[in-house]
Amino acid sequence: MSSSRSLASLVEERLLVPAYTSRWGRAPVLAHRGMALPLQLMGDVRRRRVRHGGSSIELIEVGREKLLRPIGAKLFGELPEPTRELPRALWSPAAVSQGSTADMVLAEVHRWMAPRFRRAGWVIVPQSVRWHGELAAIPPKDCSHGLLDNMRKIRRQNLTLEQGTSSSDWKEFFETMALPQALSRHGPEAWRPSPQLREEFSKVGILQLVVRDGVRVGGVCTVSRGDTLWLAISGVRQGDPRLQRQGVGFAILALTIEWARQQGYRFLDAGRTGPFVNDGLHQFKRRWGLSPVLDPLAHVAAVWTGSLEVREAFARQPVLVESGEGLRVYAGE
Repeated sequence: MSSSRSLASLVEERLLVPAYTSRWGRAPVLAHRGMALPLQLMGDVRRRRVRHGGSSIELIEVGREKLLRPIGAKLFGELPEPTRELPRALWSPAAVSQGSTADMVLAEVHRWMAPRFRRAGWVIVPQSVRWHGELAAIPPKDCSHGLLDNMRKIRRQNLTLEQGTSSSDWKEFFETMALPQALSRHGPEAWRPSPQLREEFSKVGILQLVVRDGVRVGGVCTVSRGDTLWLAISGVRQGDPRLQRQGVGFAILALTIEWARQQGYRFLDAGRTGPFVNDGLHQFKRRWGLSPVLDPLAHVAAVWTGSLEVREAFARQPVLVESGEGLRVYAGE
């Protein structure tokens, strides 16, 4: 299974740029879903007994642990080691639950199967959502005082933007900014683009570098799609949290937005985040006036909530779920 998943990850990377930038974007999305189907028909089963808030919660996961464990961990904290059971079919709610009375069932399901789970009362949690906005309305007129203060901080620090063009510029960006930032934020589980994807980004992208006192302190790879600018991958130098506190991460977005307006772009695709509403990156992008939209390449989990304790956990940690027509907030209702 691990070798299949590694191959699947490589295939997904090959489809990333065409899916988000090509006028034929629907074709790579369909290809992605077709190739994912055989890998999402059966799933390994893990059963956990979680102690949370004085209660004992039985949690069943069916499918990849990498996709499902973060959902349970976000709701209940560090999860205990599971007991493992025989694999189950993933194409129907009845096959997944098998009459279980567990407090919560998490199942990795294929997008083509998701509607039947939704009709059966399950909620569909995407692995990620994308953030879009119209540049004329970013930031909003009623933006927060904190956002305005950060804009003033950029001006005081004399942070400026320049475009990198050489192969050494791209090498510097990936090796000293993007990759360290990913490791700093996500640890060993961080997504690291392959050399092939890095090469593709350097061919189709425009490299924006934030400079302070002659030193490059951050950057972002931007990719054009008609009148939309996609912020594909970004980072601060060495993933340094001090630079984040000094406003470099903020400056990457703010200065790139200003540049995009000057170049005549109308819309911004600000990349992905996870689905949980209270995450800091969610709040940051909302303050800019960006809105979450469906991510066509995200895998999804079907979630069954079978107890009040689980619904209360979602009330504390609301999540964006796919409604069939878009996204909505699920808070355990």
